Amino acid sequence: MATVDVVSIFTRGARSSETAELRLARVTNDIARATAVWSTGFFPGVSCNINFNNLQIIFRDDVTLEANTVPGISDPRVINLISQSKAATNNAVAIYVVYVSGPTLSSGAIGNAGPQFDSFTDTTDFRIVGHCVMSDDAIDTYALAHEAGHVLFGRFLNNNSNSFTINDPSNPGEAHNDNPNNIMFPFIPSSNPFINAAQCNVASQSRVIRENVGAVPMAMAMGGANAFLSVSNNAAGFTSRKGGCCPCCDQEHHPGYICVPIPKRVRRLNEHVFKLLKKAGPDKLNTKFKYVCKDKMIVPKHR
Repeated sequence: MATVDVVSIFTRGARSSETAELRLARVTNDIARATAVWSTGFFPGVSCNINFNNLQIIFRDDVTLEANTVPGISDPRVINLISQSKAATNNAVAIYVVYVSGPTLSSGAIGNAGPQFDSFTDTTDFRIVGHCVMSDDAIDTYALAHEAGHVLFGRFLNNNSNSFTINDPSNPGEAHNDNPNNIMFPFIPSSNPFINAAQCNVASQSRVIRENVGAVPMAMAMGGANAFLSVSNNAAGFTSRKGGCCPCCDQEHHPGYICVPIPKRVRRLNEHVFKLLKKAGPDKLNTKFKYVCKDKMIVPKHR
C-alpha cells in the first residue's frame, strides 16, 4: 500500500477552523475524497492504491491569511507557516495544506499546490514534500485530490536537473488534463473524477509517498527537528533554529541564532516549480460551468 501523509494547517478565520471537531471533519472529508480518487478510483479510470493519511492538524489562531491576498504556495507567509509546521512533525515528508480564509485566492483559484525540495544532490538523490494552500470554496470538493496530483506528478524526466516537471503524464507538455471528468482537468470535477493508467504510474513513483522516501539528508539530520523552523529569509537562502536570520543581511543579530544555509540548487528548483504552477493557471471548480463542443474541443461556458 502507498501512503501519502497530510499535515493540515488552519489559519484563523478559515472555514471550519472554529473548533477542533470542525477542523477534523473538514480534513477527514478532504482526505476521504482524495483517497477515493487515487486509491479505489472511479469508472472509467483505474484503481491506483494511493491512500492519504491525516498525520497532524495544526491550528494557528495567531495567523490570519485572507485568501484574496494569497497568490499561491509561492507566498512567503505560506512558506513560513509550512516551514514552522515541519518542526512540529519532525520534518515529515507529507503534503502540507494551509487553509486560508475567503472564497478564492487572488488568482481566482480555490487551491494551489506543488512539490517543493528540501534537499537535492542529483536527479536520483533528492527529498521533496508537498506545499498546498486552499481557500474556503475548496470545502466539500475534490480540491485536495486535484492539488495532490500536482504534487505527485513532480519528477525529473532525465538526469538533467532542469528537466523537473509537474506536467500531467497523460497530456505531455501540460499540467492539466483535457478530459472534463479527469481529476486533473483545470475545472475540478464535482463528482466521480477518475485518473488514468499513465497518471497512476507516475504518481506511484512520487518521493512524497511514504514508502518511497529515502534516508534523511545529513544537513537535515544535523539541523534537527527545527532545521526548517523559520523561513523569514528564505528568499535569501537561510533559515534559523530560533526564528530566522536578519532578512536584509543574513546575519545573526541575536545570541543563540543559528543560520542554516539552503543550497542555491534547492532554491532554484523551488522557484522553477513556482513558474511551472503559474504557467499551469488557476485550479477552479466546474460547478459554474457546463461544457459545449467547439471545433471538436470541449470548452467551459458560463451558464
